[in-house]
Amino acid sequence: MKPIKSILVLAILLAPGLAGAQGYYGGGYGPAPIPGGFHNRLGRLAWGFSVGIGGMHDNGSGITACDNCDYNPVAFEADFHLGGFITPRLALLGEFQANGQTVHSDALDGDTILTQGAIMLAAQYWLTPQLWIKGGLGFADLSASDSVGDNWDFGGGVAIMGAVGFELLSSRRFALDLQARIIEGEYNSSEDHITSGTVGLGFNWY
Repeated sequence: MKPIKSILVLAILLAPGLAGAQGYYGGGYGPAPIPGGFHNRLGRLAWGFSVGIGGMHDNGSGITACDNCDYNPVAFEADFHLGGFITPRLALLGEFQANGQTVHSDALDGDTILTQGAIMLAAQYWLTPQLWIKGGLGFADLSASDSVGDNWDFGGGVAIMGAVGFELLSSRRFALDLQARIIEGEYNSSEDHITSGTVGLGFNWY
């Protein structure tokens, strides 16, 4: 096949995909408002939440081992963020995250839940129009409670968080994403560490 014909066939094959992508990112068939096809969220408020499941692990003291469980307890995660975009790709956020896992179970006292809560300042950066990474730093608190009302406070420490996500549904004002998060709380002058990793869904408004 001659080179001119090859280029023509290639152009015909790629045209529908290129037109669809331009319409998706640019809101029509004109040029995208942000170079590279990024949604124009600059200056907009960013807020939302996510929920996930995964696991929790300590640095070897056994505090997260469920001593009376005949199963491996799943850890649950929930978080909320509020902030805004300072560039089309970068948002600064205030972030609150809580992770919990069963660490004791018996017939009299019921389940004892270990909870790690954290409040952080985070930065979220979009590598592509749908793929983002996030990092956060702040303060963590570790506590436990059971179903009969007993509570234990293990004190506070430093929280470090990292996350990556992909927007399954993406628009200028809303996104549904699949995300993976890992957070570590350091306590007792960094001698004790509680680490939690989860996978979940995020719901975000802009």
